[in-house]
Amino acid sequence: MYVFDNLLKKVVVFASLLIFLNFFVWNNLVFNFVLVVTAFCLTDFVFHVVWHFVTKEMLPDLNDKAVFITGCDSGFGHKLAMKLDKLGVTVFAGCLFPEGDGASQLKKSCSDRLNIIQLDVMKQEHVDKAAEIVTSTLQNRSEKLWAVVNNAGIASGSEVEWTPMEEYDRIIGVNATGPAMVTKAFLPLLRKSKGRVVIVTSILGRTTFPGLSAYCMSKYAAVALSNALRREVLKWSISVHTIQPWFYSTNITDGKTVARDIKRNWDKAPQSVRDDYEEGYINKYMKLGSRTMELISRPESAVYEVVDALAHAAIGKNPKLHYVPGIIGYIQTKICAAMSDEVVDMLSLIAEKIPADKKT
Repeated sequence: MYVFDNLLKKVVVFASLLIFLNFFVWNNLVFNFVLVVTAFCLTDFVFHVVWHFVTKEMLPDLNDKAVFITGCDSGFGHKLAMKLDKLGVTVFAGCLFPEGDGASQLKKSCSDRLNIIQLDVMKQEHVDKAAEIVTSTLQNRSEKLWAVVNNAGIASGSEVEWTPMEEYDRIIGVNATGPAMVTKAFLPLLRKSKGRVVIVTSILGRTTFPGLSAYCMSKYAAVALSNALRREVLKWSISVHTIQPWFYSTNITDGKTVARDIKRNWDKAPQSVRDDYEEGYINKYMKLGSRTMELISRPESAVYEVVDALAHAAIGKNPKLHYVPGIIGYIQTKICAAMSDEVVDMLSLIAEKIPADKKT
């Protein structure tokens, strides 16, 4: 099973590091302990680096496999649908707007194996209908539903005090409750194929950035969902995998989109709340938010890192439990996760003091 296979590989890496480091220190109890700790800390990094450079193999008989993907109107889901279609997989692409530009582009670019399904992951009737369509389409055919990729996601930024509660409900609904609802609907089909569930989480499912409380809450919840689900469905030989991307240049991180969402939430805040903030605060906040996203996001040309990770999690041999796409994204993620709360608090305070028009 993939769990034991990857665990064995990490044990081999750990043992190799321990033996290698042993050549550089003398035989002493304290130093031996330091060696063990050092090897343990380096194991995951070395494993990830090696994984990044080795050739990734896909499963055989892809023509007999079907994959259901949510959030295919744009972004990662859109590109993944096209990639899997080219590999010969039968793709069911869940689109919020089945007659929109994204869905139309998929129809034009992909083979007739690809099926567009209207899907709002917050609506139970949409999810149930999608499961019915997939079940009836695959009935009496050689293909089996092999994987469900929970990719649909939304975000918006604003401080806790002026984030509308309906915004919390909307973001948590799409990013956390949605994957639970979709996965539950398709588990009977996955039980038959002994297939996979893939859930897109985020670096923000590990660490928390100010101004993104609702999004962070939703991604922490998605991580919890994946961990619980993975342990529950092991008995059915169903595997569960997460993709934990750093920030990438997509519609969600676009500077204008970030500023627009901040302004929308601010305008919904009570006037009494807005009056407590200094004059011009919201304009400075919008500029800081959009500039920060543009500075830290991986370029659009690197989006393939996430798409490749999604594809391997869905149809690759020996999939990982958790994918952090790209070497740079992995290092950035590790640095953020390692920083203490006090350091993050100070950096946040310093960022607020930077003039909005300061050039970077």
